[in-house]
Amino acid sequence: MKVKQQISIPEKLRPLFEGEARYRCAYGGRGSAKTTTFALMTAIWGYNWGKQGKHGQIVCGREFMNSLNDSSLEEIKAAIRGIPWLESYYDVGEKFIKSRDGNISYTFVGLRRSLDSIKSKSRILLAWVDEAEQVSDTAWTKLIPTVREQDSEIWVTWNPESKYSATHERFRVNPPAGAKIVEMNYTDNFWFPDVLEKERLEDKEKRPDMYEHIWEGGFLTFSEGAYYGREMRVIREEERIANVVYDTSTAVVTAWDLGVGDSTAIWFAQFVGAEVHLIDYYEGSGVGLEHYVKVLQEKGYVYDKHILPHDVRVRELGTGMSRLETLDSLGLKNVEIAPMLNIDDGIQAVRSLLGKCWFDKEKTEFGVDCLVNYSRDWDENGKTWRLRPRHDLYSHGADAFRYLAIGYRPNSTNWGEPIKRNLQGVV
Repeated sequence: MKVKQQISIPEKLRPLFEGEARYRCAYGGRGSAKTTTFALMTAIWGYNWGKQGKHGQIVCGREFMNSLNDSSLEEIKAAIRGIPWLESYYDVGEKFIKSRDGNISYTFVGLRRSLDSIKSKSRILLAWVDEAEQVSDTAWTKLIPTVREQDSEIWVTWNPESKYSATHERFRVNPPAGAKIVEMNYTDNFWFPDVLEKERLEDKEKRPDMYEHIWEGGFLTFSEGAYYGREMRVIREEERIANVVYDTSTAVVTAWDLGVGDSTAIWFAQFVGAEVHLIDYYEGSGVGLEHYVKVLQEKGYVYDKHILPHDVRVRELGTGMSRLETLDSLGLKNVEIAPMLNIDDGIQAVRSLLGKCWFDKEKTEFGVDCLVNYSRDWDENGKTWRLRPRHDLYSHGADAFRYLAIGYRPNSTNWGEPIKRNLQGVV
């Protein structure tokens, strides 16, 4: 005999849990009740499966989990204890949750360290990945085929940070068939508590740059530790990210960051009077230098100078030629080698240059994201910022822009004085 039970969840999440679905996903800001609701629903799904006589596991994963304290264990415990018929069905211990009939058990894993061990687990009925923003494409590729029981499901919850994350690409840009996906924010939570409302209003007043990301599910626009956060904020406020057209009367300067087994980034700039117009940006990987020379040719711009990093002169073991010689043989002329300044001087040069810059909204979108997100990490032990920038997907575009800032000085009386900070070490 079937028995109906009543539960309360946010209205916006009701359609998400109705009917069949391979994927059930929710993303958004803080205070939306995403995690609380999904924790509860895992227990209800397990209850229903167990009562039907199904045997299997509910796997709860997060990208980083050093111990059970970092898992969703406590949220699920609280959800079970809040409903008498769930509490009577589950045996809840200090470090485990399992059904009293032996049909359903919970497993908690960190995807970064334990992903390969998940592949050996059998009878996964449900995999819930919480805080999924940082989950890599490799992790998704390994995890999803592991959840292969008949009518098994994958649930995903996350607070968005980057439009380039693997989770965003997989579940928002190109969502899989059979997916139910909803955005949830604090305004969708009928039970949004007063204590969080006070925090929200304080963040809105004191941390406006972070507010949309924290509370409204927006991407992380200006991260803590960003080198150019203040300058890029001013550029946005002054609406200097706009439609910037190619001026056919002015030659284009390119600035490169050459990757070795890594990405190569190229900025395309025009120095127009006292302004710098960033009209284009290109980044690629896994291809030879001839590819980038071809890209320049196909752009159809008239070029003035090509600013290359100082290590372009280093000879490669395989060919005995430097990349500078290779580029020359491919027809890239008018090359300027950027001076070998230390990174701090280069960052200062970029800050000075950004006050003059206009960016094309479409063609330089990722390049702008590189400048916005170019950051250093916080050293928790030393309670200070690390000395060197973080190496990530944003590094290449930011490095190429730094070479532009230190490597090109136009012949213009409007331009201002050259950089005078610590010029020792210039080659």
